[in-house]
Amino acid sequence: MTSRLITFLGKTHYDNTTYVYKDRRQETCYVAQALGMFLKPQEVHVFATPEAWNKHGNALTQAFSSAGLVEPTFKEIGAGTSPDDLWDQFRKMLDSFQTQGTVAFDITHGFRAQPFFASAVIQFFQSIEQTPSELRVFYGAYEARNEETNDTPIWDLTVFVELLRWSRAVLLCLRTGQAEGIAEPTERLGNELKKQWALNGQQGPQPSLARLGKALREFGDAFTTVRTGSLLSEQPSVSQRLLEALQEAGHDVTRFLPPLAFVLKKLMTLVEPLAGSPRLSDSRGQEALQALAKTYLSMGRYAEAAAILREGWITRYACALADCPGSERFSDAHRQAAEKLWQEQDPDMARTLAEVRNDIEHAGFRAHPKPPQTIKQQLERLIEQWCLLDAVQCPTEISRDNPDADWEQPIFYRIGVDQPIMPDEPLPLLPDIPRGALVVVEGRAPIWRYGMAFHRLHGSPAGAVAVYDPRLGAVVIASHHPKWREGQVLDVSPPMA
Repeated sequence: MTSRLITFLGKTHYDNTTYVYKDRRQETCYVAQALGMFLKPQEVHVFATPEAWNKHGNALTQAFSSAGLVEPTFKEIGAGTSPDDLWDQFRKMLDSFQTQGTVAFDITHGFRAQPFFASAVIQFFQSIEQTPSELRVFYGAYEARNEETNDTPIWDLTVFVELLRWSRAVLLCLRTGQAEGIAEPTERLGNELKKQWALNGQQGPQPSLARLGKALREFGDAFTTVRTGSLLSEQPSVSQRLLEALQEAGHDVTRFLPPLAFVLKKLMTLVEPLAGSPRLSDSRGQEALQALAKTYLSMGRYAEAAAILREGWITRYACALADCPGSERFSDAHRQAAEKLWQEQDPDMARTLAEVRNDIEHAGFRAHPKPPQTIKQQLERLIEQWCLLDAVQCPTEISRDNPDADWEQPIFYRIGVDQPIMPDEPLPLLPDIPRGALVVVEGRAPIWRYGMAFHRLHGSPAGAVAVYDPRLGAVVIASHHPKWREGQVLDVSPPMA
């Protein structure tokens, strides 16, 4: 049931007609009476000038009473001849929206600027209220009357109100990346499209925006929390899922609300550069990271832009175990190795990026923090330099031998001793370790010497570390590679000395 019907009266003469809504009909000269019969509101607010109410008020009240409807309440407004008069109308209309339940807004007999004010009030009300009342908008289209039957259709314009609401939410997402407020409008718009589909007798599948609502929510959550793996490299990533949902929704929008396609296109422009980048260290992945950094920068989210800029630059030096953030196979040790290599190969840039990021993260708690405009300009310049880098010339391309290769022969690290030693006795140098290889520590030595060896191997390119037991073989104790698991026993023996 409708909680409140808001309608207008003018001074003009209203001819008798049969108003038609869905499968219901009502003969009357007042569209408000017809809507009252169709919607059964608990309250009716009639906005009219004193002249209009004097002409129609008694007749309209009698029509409502005869039909067993609630008595309408007169809301006096001026003729709109001054700015003060117009603001008074705005305030009174806004007050009428303040209610629980569903509000039906009839704009059939709006006079002069009243339809414009109605639209402004609707948008303002929906913008300031966290949980605004459900709103439906109706128009008695007398100009579309069937002259033979004298039938006048009542058009439900709610879908256009939801379109405005949805567009505002999408634009907020485009400007900030936040999508919390877009899921509900998307679902509501989808419901309105379904109603229009049913009312118009459309053929084919019903329109649905449910998938788009879910995809927007997932994307917004990942974007605002800077979950780079979820955004870019998961298979499929949230960016890929959102792009597919937008493409699917485009078919519905083209059929039912063509103007909305422009807004969807802007969303697709944002998401397309981020979709389909499983390897963030290759050229395509680097382009996705650069696009993400630019997006954060364009939204004024400088801390996020600085973080992606730094991590993206490090990722140029990363193997497959260090360029997949958020995945089970991601290796902290390999990531640290990539960062160390970056600092060795490009120390000036590493220092510059660290200074910019630290300046932001310290929140101005410094003697001389950089001015905001300086930070912005630095980030713009650094991202531009990053984008100009040629991925083919990456200095670690040769050392990044296939990290997923199946190393048939493990690398043995001998730490054994043949006499008592003290903890200050240095460990042997690490052998050459291909990225992703299995390293087996072996030799007779104190347990603390093994602990020191494990600590040294933590920052190496090894994909897994094992300990050699003469009775069992090599027992894997740590792994960042899908080929090996902790507790796995391998039938290998150290080579003869």
